[in-house]
Amino acid sequence: MFSLLALGVGLALGTVGHGTGIAAFEVVAKLVEPLGAFWLAALQMALLPLVFSQLLSAIVGSRAEGGASMGGLGLRAIALFVFLLAAAGIVTAILTPPLLSFYKVDPQMVESLAHVGKIPNMPAVDAKSGDWTKSLPTNLIESARKGEVLPILIFAGLLGAAIHRLRDEQRIPITNVARGLAEAMMTIVRWLLLGAPVGIFALTYVSALRAGGATAGMMGAFILLVCILLAIFLIALYPITALTGRTSMRQFARAAAPAQLVAISTLSSLAALPALVQGGVDHLRLPSRVSGFVLPLSVTLFKLNRPVSSMAKLFFLAYVYHVPLSIGTIGVFLVSVILLSFGTVGVPQGGQAFTTLPAYLAAGIPVQGVILLEATAIAPDMLKTLVNVTADMSVAAFLSRDSRAAVPAAEETVPEMASEGAR
Repeated sequence: MFSLLALGVGLALGTVGHGTGIAAFEVVAKLVEPLGAFWLAALQMALLPLVFSQLLSAIVGSRAEGGASMGGLGLRAIALFVFLLAAAGIVTAILTPPLLSFYKVDPQMVESLAHVGKIPNMPAVDAKSGDWTKSLPTNLIESARKGEVLPILIFAGLLGAAIHRLRDEQRIPITNVARGLAEAMMTIVRWLLLGAPVGIFALTYVSALRAGGATAGMMGAFILLVCILLAIFLIALYPITALTGRTSMRQFARAAAPAQLVAISTLSSLAALPALVQGGVDHLRLPSRVSGFVLPLSVTLFKLNRPVSSMAKLFFLAYVYHVPLSIGTIGVFLVSVILLSFGTVGVPQGGQAFTTLPAYLAAGIPVQGVILLEATAIAPDMLKTLVNVTADMSVAAFLSRDSRAAVPAAEETVPEMASEGAR
């Protein structure tokens, strides 16, 4: 909330300064711009260690948390999560370019953004076609120095898989260390996020001072783009679930509605879990293994909005900065987002996307643009949470379609009686 306030104040003051030309506004810009550059530098310094520790902790900790406790059902759920996240990212990549054609970029705004908070001697990332293959691991330390995210992800995945196969007496101490390292990195990021309002104010103020209202227009265009895409996916979930989940759109809507109301009021998928379970049992006759295992797993791990909003941001910023995106670059970015989306951590609102920041940098997107748009993330949060909880119910309907089909229609009221007794 403070970051959003800083964003608004920075845009307002910078726009006024741009329109009036009063020298005092330029003096303020010279004072605050180094603060923005320092905050960006500190944030980038912590990003790759954060990504590595979170992914490693998620992989090695899954076994300790009973990741295989439900066997085949758990594997089917994870496979479905990955498939849906990948499909959402691909569809977003197809839909976004035509929508972007309606937005006209202001060259002066792009020039101002290119210099706001610029960090000297920061290595540039070449995003030309085919260059992503050069990021394959050869020297991990050199890759970290260049800010290349793909080698870090590959090494963390391989190391996590290897640790996962160790005997308990070897694996458990390493798992504890990995979790401790991940939590320590998250603590550092929380400290850095305390300075987010200052950094965001500096970036938006200086950009608006140079480009005027065009900066606010860019942010508004991005919010509208994300909301349109999320609304498309939200609506599409109803017929897709009816076709694949062997239910009707009316039944699915009735099952998802209580959780959607909670999601709107709390902006939290986790808070909507009890309503998801109750709605699924009452209206979709979900078996206990789905309501008691798949739905909690889905709420914890499966966030359908992430590939949608992340891919939209990638294409939007590439459009604004004229950064070419090859198929390889888009593919690596999507894989990175999917992998990192499973690293569920308790980050303050808006902080989750900072773990994917290296993926944008690897695609050649300037960090200033990513940070500015991240400050607007709270605006479409209601739609994001709606999409997430609706997708959670959709997954549960799909994974229980065979068992629900085997239950006679006459028994449809049994779960309701049981649930009333439980109350």
